[in-house]
Amino acid sequence: MMRRHLLAAAAGFLLATGVAHGQALRIGLEDDPDTLDPAKNWSYVGRVVLASVCDKLVDIAPDTTFVPQLATAWETSEDGKALTLKLRPGVSFADGEPFNAAAVKFNIERELTLPGSRRKAEIAAVTGATVIDDLTVRIDLKEPSSPLLAQFSDRAGMMVSPKAAASPDAKLDNQPVCVGPYRVSERVPQDRIVLERVPGYWDAGAFHFAKLTYLPIPDDAVRVANLQSGQIDLIQRVAPTDVARLQADSKLAVAGATSLAYQGITLNIDNGPKANPAFRQREVREALSLAIDRDALNQVAFAGQYLAGNQPQPPNNLYYNKNIPVPKRDVAKAKALLKQAG
Repeated sequence: MMRRHLLAAAAGFLLATGVAHGQALRIGLEDDPDTLDPAKNWSYVGRVVLASVCDKLVDIAPDTTFVPQLATAWETSEDGKALTLKLRPGVSFADGEPFNAAAVKFNIERELTLPGSRRKAEIAAVTGATVIDDLTVRIDLKEPSSPLLAQFSDRAGMMVSPKAAASPDAKLDNQPVCVGPYRVSERVPQDRIVLERVPGYWDAGAFHFAKLTYLPIPDDAVRVANLQSGQIDLIQRVAPTDVARLQADSKLAVAGATSLAYQGITLNIDNGPKANPAFRQREVREALSLAIDRDALNQVAFAGQYLAGNQPQPPNNLYYNKNIPVPKRDVAKAKALLKQAG
């Protein structure tokens, strides 16, 4: 099942975002984020907040293609062991320090060596970075890494200010200093995270609110009730069972998109004493797949809001194999395959 990320908002705010300069936006989150240091963050809601604070080397478009952000162009060497990035000129961190190739080198080395870094495994093929000139940096690899650019479209690509990170009283866990449209002005754990707009941000025209306040509200029902009562303006992660009710409310708007996340069954065929040797047979694995009614699961468990899938990629993804369609439930064939497998 491919997940859909669902958001609901007061309709007036959705309509006004293009013109409502100076307004504040209150956003309900499903949980309180962990650390906001991009090198150490691991939670989904942490990524939601960081998206407003820390630009990435590259961004990912709705059609899942990679597009420029802090890097304007990139090229992989013929042997796949070097990724050269051209950086956006005239960009500064929120503390006024310049963003350049030296800053990228610092961040890559920090992600590889920082105690508690959760980016180490994501960029494990990287050995370091070489400054070519002020706006050109080469990422050096011990072996080719196809997912590397994708990692740089997420937290591994979020750059923090070297000056701020090297400071003895650095507080990046709560107040990361990045290149981004907003900076964290206040964080009260389990209560709120307040962001204020950064003057002089390179793409300031795309951001229209002077202040963002993120409010952790773990209970789905309470989060929805706060939205309907006007206590908050936008909520993240709407439960599928709430979608129809919210869509029926003329004061609200619901938006959804198929994400890169998925839910599935992983079979242990040869890993330790709990492995199931039966699933080593292709016929048994295929029979299990054919026994599952994906469409019924979607309707019953997810109110029809998810997308039935059979691959780790959604159908609109570049890497989705259209020659392997989602199988329909076929109990008779499943039984025949089990018989064939003995």
